[in-house]
Amino acid sequence: MRVSQRSGLFSGVAALACATVLLEISLTRICAALFGEPHAFVALALPLLGAGAGGAALYLAPSLVRPAALFARMAALSSLASGATLAAVVLLSQRGPAPGALPWLALLYAASTVPFALAGLALAAAIRHVASEMPRLYLLDLVGGALGGLAAAAALRAGAPRAALAAAIFFAVAGVFFYLASRGQGDEQRAHGGLVATFVLGSFVLLAGDLGAPWLRLAGLRRGAADRTEHEAWSERSLITVDKPRAGAAMMRIGSAAQSPIVDAKTPPPAQPEDMAYALHKDQGPALVVGAGGGRDVRAALKAGQKDVYAVEGDRGVLEVMRGRYAAYNGNLFDKPEVHLVVGDGRSFARRTPLLFRNIVIPSPETAEASSTGALALSESRLHTVEGVEDFLSRLLPEGTLVLSRADVDFDRLLSLAAAALRRAGAAEPKDHLFACSAAQRTALLARRTPLAPEDVEALRRHCRRHKFSEAFAPDRPQTPLRASIVASGGGRAPDAAVDLAPPTDDRPFFSYAVPARRLPAVLGDLGALRAEQAGLFALAALLAAGAGLFALVALLPALAARAGRLLRGAPAPAAAPPPRRARALFFFAAIGAGFALVELAVLRHGLLLLDLPAYELPAVLVILLVSAGVGGLLTARVAPDAATWASARVAEALVVAAALAAAGLVPLARWSLGLAAFPRALLAVALLVPFGLLVGSLAPLGVKLVASLAPALLPWCWSLGALAGAIAMALGALCAMSLGYSALLLGAGLAYLLAAAAVPPAAAGAIAEGDGEPEPSGADPAAAPPARGAAGAQPDVPAAAPVG
Repeated sequence: MRVSQRSGLFSGVAALACATVLLEISLTRICAALFGEPHAFVALALPLLGAGAGGAALYLAPSLVRPAALFARMAALSSLASGATLAAVVLLSQRGPAPGALPWLALLYAASTVPFALAGLALAAAIRHVASEMPRLYLLDLVGGALGGLAAAAALRAGAPRAALAAAIFFAVAGVFFYLASRGQGDEQRAHGGLVATFVLGSFVLLAGDLGAPWLRLAGLRRGAADRTEHEAWSERSLITVDKPRAGAAMMRIGSAAQSPIVDAKTPPPAQPEDMAYALHKDQGPALVVGAGGGRDVRAALKAGQKDVYAVEGDRGVLEVMRGRYAAYNGNLFDKPEVHLVVGDGRSFARRTPLLFRNIVIPSPETAEASSTGALALSESRLHTVEGVEDFLSRLLPEGTLVLSRADVDFDRLLSLAAAALRRAGAAEPKDHLFACSAAQRTALLARRTPLAPEDVEALRRHCRRHKFSEAFAPDRPQTPLRASIVASGGGRAPDAAVDLAPPTDDRPFFSYAVPARRLPAVLGDLGALRAEQAGLFALAALLAAGAGLFALVALLPALAARAGRLLRGAPAPAAAPPPRRARALFFFAAIGAGFALVELAVLRHGLLLLDLPAYELPAVLVILLVSAGVGGLLTARVAPDAATWASARVAEALVVAAALAAAGLVPLARWSLGLAAFPRALLAVALLVPFGLLVGSLAPLGVKLVASLAPALLPWCWSLGALAGAIAMALGALCAMSLGYSALLLGAGLAYLLAAAAVPPAAAGAIAEGDGEPEPSGADPAAAPPARGAAGAQPDVPAAAPVG
C-alpha cells in the first residue's frame, strides 16, 4: 500500500492529535480516582508540558528529526508514544499512589508526560519542516483533537484505563501513517516497519486481553477497602463503585469526593437534617430533589407522604446503577408512579419548569473529608451561588422551603450564601427566614420565602430534638456572633474571618474555595498545611511551579547552549541580549499560548453551561471550539508573509475586544439561557464558541508564517514557549477565577492578547535560509541542516512555495 506523503502527513498528525486528547481526558479520570479531584486539573496540563518539552528538545537537537528522515522519525516517535502510554497506564493502574510520597507522585506524573513529549516532538518536527502547510496541518491537528474528544465520550464507558489503551492504539496508528508516507518517495529514509508493527500489535493485544480477562483495575483508590466493593463501573464523568450492603444501605461512591447511600427498599431511610422541612409541610407537595444520587432524599420524601416527587440527576452512570443492578434492592425507586425522574441539570430544570414547589432539597454528596482537606476547591457548583439559590427560591410557593446541605466546616459560608440570596429576593431580615440543624458532620439549612413564624421555629426545634440533631442557627438563636453578623449584613464579607465568607456567585462559583486573597501568600508559604488542608491549591501550586520551572529552563537553555557551542568552536560570544526580532517572536508565541489557555478555560466553561447534554457537554464543546479554531487557521492560508504582521495584530486586537465583551456579558447570558429549551441554548453555544475559535485559531498559523520567514530554526523554540506559557496560564487562570471570578480571567486573556498585538514580529522581506543570522544550538548537526527549498528529497510532496489556497 502506497500513500502520498501529504496524505500520510495529514492523517498521521490527525491520529496523533486524536490520541493526545483521548489520553488527556482518560488521565484526568484516572488521576481523579487515584489522587483526588484536584489532580484531574493537573492532568489537563500534561499535554502542554509535554509539547513544551518536545519542542525544546527539537530546537536544542535539530538532528533528532532531519528532513530526509522526517517521516521515519515521526513514525518512530509515534510508536514510542504508544509504548510510553502503555507503560504509564500499567504503572498507574497496577501500582497506584503511595500515601505521603511526593517523589512517587512526581514520578507518576513524569511517566504520564512522556507520551505527550514524544507526540509534541513529532508535531514540532512537522511544523518546523513543513511550515508552508501550517494552515492545513493546524486544521487536521485540531480536527483530530475534536475526534479524540468524541472517542473519549464512547471509550470512557468501558473504563478510563481502557480508554488510555485506545489512545495507545491511535498513537500506533499515527505511526502507521507516517510509515506509509516514508515509502512515498525514493530518497526518503524509510521507517522501521518492525518497530511500528510491534506497538500496533502490542496495543491491540493488551486491549483485547483486558476485554477478555480484565486486569486493568486501579489499585489504591481513594475510598473504602477494596474487599468491601461489590460493584464498579465507569461513567463519562467518573468511576462509580458500590460497597457491599451494611445496616440496610449500600454506599455508592462517585469519584473520589462524593458518596450517596442506596437504601434497601425494606429499610426505612434514617432521619437526616435535610428532612426537617417535612415537619412543616407533612404530605403537602410537590417536592423537588436536586441530585437524587442513591435516592435517600427521594425515599425520605415518600416516607413523609409526598405524592409528587421530582428527582433530578445529571449523571447517567448513577442512574444506570440505580435502575440496573440495584433496581430490585432499592425497590425500583425511580420508576415508582409518585417519582418523576428528570435527567439533566437541576438549575436548568428549575428555570424551565412552570411548577412551583412546596419543598426543594439540594443534598450535598461531598464527603466531610473532601470538604475539610480542600479537595473540592477547584470544583464549581452552579447550585451554590447567589444566583442559583435565587433561582430555586423563585420556584417555591409562598410558604415553600429550600433546604441546602453541606459539611459542618462550610456552614458559615452556606449561611452567607442563603442570606445574600434572600436579600436579593426581597427579604428585609434574612435571619427571620432561616433555620439550621446538624448531625454526623453535616449541616442542613432551611430557607423560606416568607418569614418563619414562632410556631414554625418551634416545630423545627421539636423535630431536631426528637432525632437528636444539633441546632446550628435559628432566628432567635444565631449560636455565634459571627453568624449573627453574617445574616445581619445580608451575606456580606467578614474581614476578620479566617476564611472567605463572601457568597459565591455565577462569576465565581467555587463554593469550597475559601482562602481570602489577603491570606493567600501565607497559605502558599506553609507547604505542610497547604498539602494537608488545601489540596486543590496545592495542586495548582505544583502545576505552576512545574510550568514556570520548565518555561524558565526552555527560555534560557537554548541561548546558554548556543553560547557554549560557540565557545567550544572558538567563535565570538553572542550579544548579551537576543536579537529584537527573535525576542519578539518568542514573546508573541508565549502571549498567544497564555491567551489561548485563558480563553479556553473561560469559554469552555460557559459553553458547558449553555449546552444541556448531560455527560456529553464536554465532547460537544470540544468539537465546536477545536473545529472552528482549525477553520480559523485554514483561513490564513491565503495571507502572504508580508501581510501576516498586520493580520496578526488585528486578530489579537479583535480578541482583546471580544474578551472584554465576554467579561461583561457572558455570565448574565449564561444565566438567562438556563430558561431556554435545548436547541436555542445549543445555538447560543455555537454563537459563542465559533467566533472565539476562529480568532484564536488563526494566530498560531500566522505566527508560524512570520517566524518561518524570519528564521525557521526558531519554530520549535517558539512552539515550546507557547505551550509552556499555556500551562502556566492554566494554573494562574484557575487561581484567578477562584479568587476574582471568570470576568477577571477573561480580562487577563485580553491583556495577554494585547501584549501579543504589541509583540507581533515584523515579516522579513524574503525568507531567510535556516541558520542565517541565528546561532545553532549546541548539539546541532551541521550536516543535518535542511537543504534549500526545492532541493530534491528535502521536503514532503507538499507545496513549498508561497501559501496556497
